[in-house]
Amino acid sequence: MDLPAEPGSDEFENVIFILENPVTKHNLEQLAFHDDVLPEAMNEEAWAMPAYLSEGFNLFFIFAQNMGSNWTVTFAQVTIENGNEITSMTNVVPTGTGFNAVAHVDRHASIELLAYFETLAGNGVGHWEMGH
Repeated sequence: MDLPAEPGSDEFENVIFILENPVTKHNLEQLAFHDDVLPEAMNEEAWAMPAYLSEGFNLFFIFAQNMGSNWTVTFAQVTIENGNEITSMTNVVPTGTGFNAVAHVDRHASIELLAYFETLAGNGVGHWEMGH
Protein backbone atom coordinates (compact mmCIF):
# COMPACT_ATOMS: atom_id res chain seq x y z
CA MET A 1 0.00 0.00 0.00
CA ASP A 2 1.57 3.25 -1.13
CA LEU A 3 -0.47 5.87 0.72
CA PRO A 4 0.34 8.73 3.07
CA ALA A 5 -2.20 7.28 5.55
CA GLU A 6 -1.78 4.24 7.78
CA PRO A 7 -4.66 1.79 8.28
CA GLY A 8 -6.43 2.60 11.53
CA SER A 9 -5.51 6.30 11.44
CA ASP A 10 -7.92 9.22 11.08
CA GLU A 11 -6.36 9.97 7.68
CA PHE A 12 -7.23 6.45 6.50
CA GLU A 13 -10.96 7.16 6.97
CA ASN A 14 -11.22 8.67 3.45
CA VAL A 15 -9.18 6.06 1.60
CA ILE A 16 -11.04 4.35 -1.26
CA PHE A 17 -10.29 1.05 -2.98
CA ILE A 18 -10.84 1.52 -6.74
CA LEU A 19 -11.52 -1.47 -8.97
CA GLU A 20 -9.84 -1.64 -12.37
CA ASN A 21 -12.98 -3.07 -14.02
CA PRO A 22 -16.73 -3.10 -13.40
CA VAL A 23 -18.09 -6.07 -11.46
CA THR A 24 -19.94 -8.58 -13.63
CA LYS A 25 -21.00 -12.19 -13.25
CA HIS A 26 -17.93 -13.03 -15.35
CA ASN A 27 -15.32 -11.65 -12.93
CA LEU A 28 -16.82 -12.46 -9.52
CA GLU A 29 -14.25 -15.19 -8.82
CA GLN A 30 -11.43 -12.64 -8.58
CA LEU A 31 -13.34 -10.89 -5.75
CA ALA A 32 -13.84 -14.03 -3.63
CA PHE A 33 -13.47 -13.46 0.11
CA HIS A 34 -12.36 -16.34 2.36
CA ASP A 35 -11.89 -18.41 -0.83
CA ASP A 36 -15.55 -19.08 -1.56
CA VAL A 37 -17.72 -16.09 -0.62
CA LEU A 38 -18.67 -14.18 -3.77
CA PRO A 39 -20.48 -10.87 -4.28
CA GLU A 40 -24.20 -11.13 -4.99
CA ALA A 41 -26.11 -8.70 -7.19
CA MET A 42 -28.18 -6.16 -5.23
CA ASN A 43 -29.53 -4.73 -8.49
CA GLU A 44 -28.10 -4.02 -11.94
CA GLU A 45 -25.67 -1.45 -10.56
CA ALA A 46 -24.33 -2.82 -7.28
CA TRP A 47 -23.06 -6.01 -5.71
CA ALA A 48 -22.75 -6.90 -2.02
CA MET A 49 -20.81 -9.45 0.03
CA PRO A 50 -20.42 -10.00 3.79
CA ALA A 51 -17.18 -8.51 5.13
CA TYR A 52 -17.66 -8.81 8.89
CA LEU A 53 -20.54 -10.44 10.77
CA SER A 54 -20.98 -10.42 14.53
CA GLU A 55 -23.67 -10.03 17.14
CA GLY A 56 -24.84 -6.45 16.68
CA PHE A 57 -22.34 -5.29 14.02
CA ASN A 58 -22.54 -6.48 10.43
CA LEU A 59 -20.57 -4.89 7.61
CA PHE A 60 -20.90 -5.69 3.92
CA PHE A 61 -18.60 -4.86 1.04
CA ILE A 62 -20.48 -2.83 -1.58
CA PHE A 63 -19.10 -2.99 -5.13
CA ALA A 64 -20.55 -0.21 -7.29
CA GLN A 65 -19.79 2.56 -9.74
CA ASN A 66 -20.08 5.31 -7.16
CA MET A 67 -17.10 7.57 -7.81
CA GLY A 68 -17.58 9.07 -11.25
CA SER A 69 -16.90 6.34 -13.79
CA ASN A 70 -14.87 4.33 -11.24
CA TRP A 71 -16.11 1.17 -9.59
CA THR A 72 -15.15 1.10 -5.93
CA VAL A 73 -15.34 -1.12 -2.89
CA THR A 74 -17.07 0.68 -0.04
CA PHE A 75 -18.84 -0.60 3.07
CA ALA A 76 -22.36 -0.47 4.47
CA GLN A 77 -23.61 -1.59 7.84
CA VAL A 78 -26.57 -3.95 7.65
CA THR A 79 -29.19 -5.25 10.05
CA ILE A 80 -29.77 -8.99 9.80
CA GLU A 81 -32.84 -10.64 11.28
CA ASN A 82 -33.89 -14.30 11.42
CA GLY A 83 -30.34 -15.38 10.67
CA ASN A 84 -30.19 -14.29 7.04
CA GLU A 85 -32.71 -11.54 6.25
CA ILE A 86 -31.17 -8.14 5.60
CA THR A 87 -33.76 -5.69 6.87
CA SER A 88 -31.84 -2.43 6.57
CA MET A 89 -28.63 -1.03 5.14
CA THR A 90 -26.87 2.26 5.85
CA ASN A 91 -25.46 4.56 3.20
CA VAL A 92 -22.04 3.47 2.03
CA VAL A 93 -18.86 4.77 3.66
CA PRO A 94 -15.33 4.88 2.21
CA THR A 95 -13.23 1.74 2.31
CA GLY A 96 -10.98 3.22 5.00
CA THR A 97 -13.91 4.12 7.26
CA GLY A 98 -15.28 0.58 7.12
CA PHE A 99 -11.84 -0.90 7.71
CA ASN A 100 -11.26 1.34 10.74
CA ALA A 101 -14.69 0.42 12.17
CA VAL A 102 -13.79 -3.27 12.04
CA ALA A 103 -10.32 -2.55 13.47
CA HIS A 104 -11.97 -0.98 16.54
CA VAL A 105 -14.01 -4.11 17.31
CA ASP A 106 -11.88 -7.01 16.00
CA ARG A 107 -8.19 -6.58 15.22
CA HIS A 108 -7.86 -10.07 13.71
CA ALA A 109 -10.75 -9.43 11.31
CA SER A 110 -9.24 -6.10 10.26
CA ILE A 111 -5.96 -7.86 9.42
CA GLU A 112 -7.94 -10.30 7.24
CA LEU A 113 -9.67 -7.38 5.50
CA LEU A 114 -6.37 -5.64 4.83
CA ALA A 115 -4.90 -8.89 3.46
CA TYR A 116 -7.94 -9.24 1.18
CA PHE A 117 -7.46 -5.76 -0.29
CA GLU A 118 -3.71 -6.22 -0.62
CA THR A 119 -4.32 -9.50 -2.49
CA LEU A 120 -6.73 -7.73 -4.85
CA ALA A 121 -4.15 -4.99 -5.43
CA GLY A 122 -1.37 -7.54 -5.97
CA ASN A 123 -3.53 -9.35 -8.54
CA GLY A 124 -4.20 -6.12 -10.45
CA VAL A 125 -7.90 -6.10 -9.54
CA GLY A 126 -7.77 -2.66 -7.90
CA HIS A 127 -5.75 -0.03 -6.09
CA TRP A 128 -5.93 2.36 -3.13
CA GLU A 129 -6.50 6.11 -3.52
CA MET A 130 -6.88 8.92 -1.04
CA GLY A 131 -10.46 10.18 -1.07
CA HIS A 132 -11.55 13.76 -0.65
